[in-house]
Amino acid sequence: MNAKQISFGLLLVMVVVLAVATIIEHLYGTAAGSAIYHSWPFVGLWMSIALTGSWAMWRSRLHRRPPVLMLHVALLLILVGAAITHFTSENGKLQLAAHESAHSFVDTCGVEHFFPFEITLRRFDIQYYAGTPAPMDFVSEVIITFPDGKKMESSVRMNKVVSCRGYRFYQSGFDADGGGTILAVAHDPWGIAVTYCGYALLFLGMVATLMSRGSVLRRMLRSPVLRVGAVTLAAAVAFQSYAGEPRTVSREVARRMGDLYVLHNNRICPLQTQACDFITKLYGKSSYRELSAEQVLSGWLFYFDDWKQEPVIKVKSARVRRLLEAEGRYVPLTQFADSHNGYRLDTLLRKVYAGEEKSDVRGILEADEKYELAMLTASARNLKLLPLRYHGSLEWFEPASLDVPTDIPDEQWAFMRNGLGYLCELVAMGDNEGALAFIDALRRYQERELGTAAPSVVAFRAEKAYNRAVPYVSLVAMLLVTLGILLMAVTARQLAQKKALPRWCLGTGVVVACAVASYVLLCFVLRWVVSGHVPLSNGFETMQFLALVALLATVALMRRWPSMLAFGLLLAGLSLMVSWFGQANPAITPLMPVLHSPLLSLHVVLIMLAYALLAFMMLNGIMAFCVRKQRAQVARLQVMSLAMLEPAVALLAAGIFIGAVWANVSWGTYWSWDPKEVWALITLIIYALPLHHARWLSGHPLRFHAYAVLAFTSVLITYFGVNFVLGGMHSYA
Repeated sequence: MNAKQISFGLLLVMVVVLAVATIIEHLYGTAAGSAIYHSWPFVGLWMSIALTGSWAMWRSRLHRRPPVLMLHVALLLILVGAAITHFTSENGKLQLAAHESAHSFVDTCGVEHFFPFEITLRRFDIQYYAGTPAPMDFVSEVIITFPDGKKMESSVRMNKVVSCRGYRFYQSGFDADGGGTILAVAHDPWGIAVTYCGYALLFLGMVATLMSRGSVLRRMLRSPVLRVGAVTLAAAVAFQSYAGEPRTVSREVARRMGDLYVLHNNRICPLQTQACDFITKLYGKSSYRELSAEQVLSGWLFYFDDWKQEPVIKVKSARVRRLLEAEGRYVPLTQFADSHNGYRLDTLLRKVYAGEEKSDVRGILEADEKYELAMLTASARNLKLLPLRYHGSLEWFEPASLDVPTDIPDEQWAFMRNGLGYLCELVAMGDNEGALAFIDALRRYQERELGTAAPSVVAFRAEKAYNRAVPYVSLVAMLLVTLGILLMAVTARQLAQKKALPRWCLGTGVVVACAVASYVLLCFVLRWVVSGHVPLSNGFETMQFLALVALLATVALMRRWPSMLAFGLLLAGLSLMVSWFGQANPAITPLMPVLHSPLLSLHVVLIMLAYALLAFMMLNGIMAFCVRKQRAQVARLQVMSLAMLEPAVALLAAGIFIGAVWANVSWGTYWSWDPKEVWALITLIIYALPLHHARWLSGHPLRFHAYAVLAFTSVLITYFGVNFVLGGMHSYA
C-alpha cells in the first residue's frame, strides 16, 4: 500500500469511529461521547492521518500544483491548531454578582487559574424585545483593572466577546435572580491563531482550486457529453372541499378581529397569526369548511356550544381514537368527555406521567394538548389582547383576567374586565356595526398602550400577507413532487431512446420553476420582514431555503443540463413537503440571543447550497441506474455529478468552518464534537474521497453513481438524524 491508500484507509476508520461515537453519546450520554473524543487513541488516529497525509503530499509532489498544495497545508494547519488547543488551552466558568471582583477562574477539571488582572461586574442587564417578555440580549458590563492601576471598561454580550491579554470572556448565563452573570472563560492564544490561519488558507486554496485550469469543475464543464438532454411536463392535483358552515361571525368582523394586536409566542403580532396557529394545530389545515382562521377562532369564542360539536380536532393516534369512540380521524370536543362528564384521557395520562404507559406516548400527549388548546381558546385564557403600561413596564392580560391591577382608572379597569363580555353580547344580538365599533375602540386602546412597542405598519401588513400565502406550501409541494416524479420517468425513457423533447416542454418547465421560485421567495422575504432576521434559524426555514436554492439552480443550469429540471422540481417539492410535515405552519418567534449573528446566515446558506448540489448528484445517480444500459448517458450523468462535486465540497467545507468561527465567537470554542458537527465532518470526508480520483470510482461510472446515492445517506443523517434522533446543540436547525 502506498501513502495515499494508507491515508484514505485511516480516514475511513475515522468515519466509522466518529459515527459510532455519536451513537454511543446518544445511548449513554455526553460524558461517554467525550471520553472517546478526548481519548489518546482518538488523538493518535488524527496524528496518524496528519502524518500519512503529509507523506502522501510529499510523494505526490503537490508543490507542482500550488492550489491543491495550499488546500492540504491548510488542513494540516487546522489539525495542528486543534492539537495546540487540545493540549494547552484553558476553559472554565466565572460567576460574578453585581460589583463583585475576581482574580481567577476554575476550569472544567476544578483547577484554579489566575488572571494577570482583576475583573469586576459593574452591572448585568437582560434586554427584551419591545413589549414582550422574550430576551433579546444579555449584557454584562465589566471593568478590568490591571496591576498598574489602569482600567478598561467593556460589555460582554451574546456574540460579542471581550478579549484581554489572551483571555476571552463570553456571555454564558446568569443567576436565578437576574442580578449576577456567568461568563465562559477561554485562554487559547496560540491554538486559535493557528486554526484561523488554516481557515484563511483553506478559503484561498478552495477559490484557487476552483479557478485553476486543471480543476475537476473546469474539465467537466468543457466536456462535450453535456450537450444532450431531454425532459417533459405533466401534473395531477386533487382538491377536496366541504359544504355547510357552523355558526360564526361575519367575515368583516372576523377580519377586523384579526387586525388586533396580541402577545403570542412572546411576540406582538396580529390576532390573525394566533388564529392561523390555532386552526392548524387543531385541524391540520389553515381553514375549516371554507371559513377563515379568524372565523374559526371567533366561533370558538362566541359560539362555543356549536363548535364543541364540530369534528375539528384531528387525532392521529388510533389508540386514542378508540378510547374516544371516534368514527374517524377528526373528533369533536364533546367526545373527550364520557357519559359521566369525566375526561376520557385522564387515566391514560396518569399512567404516562407515572412512567407506566410506554405505548404511543406521543399520540396521547398530542391529543391532550389539542384538547387543552381548545378549552383555553374557548375561554380566552390564552388570548393576551390587553396591554397595560403599569409602573413603568408593559404587561399583557387576557380579557376578564382576575389579575388586572385594581389601582388603575375605573373606566380602564372596567374595559379590561368586561370588554369581551360586551362584545359577546353584540355578536349574539347580530349587531355587526356595534361589534366593529368595539373592535376599533379596542385597537385604539392597544395602540395607545403599546406606543413604540407596536410592530411597524410594514411588518404588520407583511405578517398578514405571509399568513395568507404560507398555507399553499403543502399544495405546491405535492404539485412539485408529482411533476418531478413524472419528469424523472419520462427523462429516463427519453435518455434511453436517445431522443430530445420539444422546446415548449422545457419552456413550460422553466415557467413552472420560476413561478414556484417566486412564491417561495415571497414567503421567505415576508418571513424575513416579520421576524426581523434572516429566516434560517430552524428546520422549517432551512428546508424552504433549500427548496428555493434548488429551484434557482434548476433555472440557471437546465439550459446546459436539461435533465436538471426533473431533479430540481423533485428536490424542491420534497424539501417543501418535509418542512410542512415536520412543523406545519410553525410560529414565528423572537430569535434566540445567541443566533443574532450574520455568521449564522452565511453558515446556513453555504451548507444548504452544498446540500442542494449533493442532492442533485444523488438524483443523477438514481437516473443513471434507470438508463444503465445506455453507457453514453451514464457517462454524461457522471460528468454532471463530477462538475457539481468540487463546488459542493468547497461550499460544505466553507460552511462548516464559518460555523466554527461563529461558535468560537458565541461560546468560546470552535469545535465541541456536537453530533451535527461530527456528522457534517463525516459528510465532508465521504464526499472529499472521490475528488482524489480513486480509480475504483472515477473509472467506473455506475460505481461512482452508486457511491453518490449511498453517500447522500450521510447528508440525511446530518440533517434529519441529528435533529430528530441524536439531538445536541444543533437539534433546532
